[in-house]
Amino acid sequence: MHTLAIDSSSAQKQNRTGVEWYAYHLIEAIKRQPLRNDERVVLFSRDTLKWSLPFGWMKGRVSWEMLRRPPDVLLVPAQGLPLLGTCAAVVHDVGFRRVPGVYDPSDRRKQTSELNHVLRRAKIVFVVSDFTKRELTDLYGLDTGRVVVAPNAVNRDVYRPLDNAMITQVCQKLRVGNHYFLYVGRMDAKKNVKTVIRAFELFKASRGTGDPFELLLVGSPGFKFWEIKAFVDRSPAKASIRTFGYLPENEVASLMNGASTFLFPSWYEGFGVPPLEAAACGAPLIVSDIGAHREVLGNAALFVAPGEPEAWAKAMQRVTNDPDLVARLRAGGFERAAAYSWDKTAEVVLLTLRGMV
Repeated sequence: MHTLAIDSSSAQKQNRTGVEWYAYHLIEAIKRQPLRNDERVVLFSRDTLKWSLPFGWMKGRVSWEMLRRPPDVLLVPAQGLPLLGTCAAVVHDVGFRRVPGVYDPSDRRKQTSELNHVLRRAKIVFVVSDFTKRELTDLYGLDTGRVVVAPNAVNRDVYRPLDNAMITQVCQKLRVGNHYFLYVGRMDAKKNVKTVIRAFELFKASRGTGDPFELLLVGSPGFKFWEIKAFVDRSPAKASIRTFGYLPENEVASLMNGASTFLFPSWYEGFGVPPLEAAACGAPLIVSDIGAHREVLGNAALFVAPGEPEAWAKAMQRVTNDPDLVARLRAGGFERAAAYSWDKTAEVVLLTLRGMV
């Protein structure tokens, strides 16, 4: 009997963000895959391995399990590996290397150490995009034979076109009007939120008194959140800027459905899930002109340089004033979202893990 193990600790977090959602959806999709008669899949969780300490999970408890009862192969969907055993890991991005100034120094040091360990130890490295695969080969000289693309996808049970009653219910609960630009993601320096705030100011200044548009910023605080908050507090458009913390998926999907435009100005992404989720909901997209967005979104977005708020404001005006453009972006968005599937990703991952046994 061959045993394929998966670390599920990140998937079990309550308020999941990018990496945690990847782990969760990948595991759920692997559960749907048919297994061979001679194999089983087990999950390493803090409950099953009885580990309640806030530290030492991977290097301590998982390493001990790999010594005591080693599976044939262990998959870790987040970066970081145990000290022992045959392992595969997922690398989501190397933004800390490309744009180090927008990362907390301690987080940057941790990610650097973990990635170096992964690249030394992992027999197979899964990545979430062809773009990230190129980054690993260009920056670290990684043998392409060790790299397998296993992309993100959209949870179509949640992120899909919704009826007006559901959208209205959420908007009324959050006291949101009918005309708004939407950003969803961590409120973090690397997400470049200040660019869309400045762009929104320019947009509002060009619209005149009584313009109904709002800017909604949805996401948990991250590195240099205080700068973003201060930027909002000093903004001449402050009265029309709404900030929310972490919201449940159903509310996010409703906001995406009702958004006039979805904005995603990141300096760097390995994939960029929120724009694809918004596209699946029918929102027109304006995103930063970076490699991962070009790959994932194709013709489904307007691409703008991340450091040019004036260009963002012009793009916002274009989408607001051009219904034909909106229709084209919406159609392209549905097509791009449909191109990614968690079941397809799980099939690739499972086939690769079997080849490691």
